[in-house]
Amino acid sequence: MDELTRLARAAGEGDRVALAAFVRQTQPEVWRLCARLGDRADADDLTQEVYLRALPALARFRGDSSARTWLLQIARYVCADHVRRRTRRRRLLDRQ
Repeated sequence: MDELTRLARAAGEGDRVALAAFVRQTQPEVWRLCARLGDRADADDLTQEVYLRALPALARFRGDSSARTWLLQIARYVCADHVRRRTRRRRLLDRQ
């Protein structure tokens, strides 16, 4: 088990130090992915949304895949939702 996955498992069990280390170690990569897939201007908000979804789910994280893979997949979903919302908003504005 890699260090990041170990931190995620410990954070899921309530270890606050592991949680802080997990966020600190993953935040730059999550931000870069959000800036690339979503929107650079919205990358901070998208990154925050990733952690709002991921942190409550840490208790259910079993470690079947690496924590990095798991977290970046959540980031992909967040960015896809963002793009869909933005596209929907544009379509609604175009109708007016």
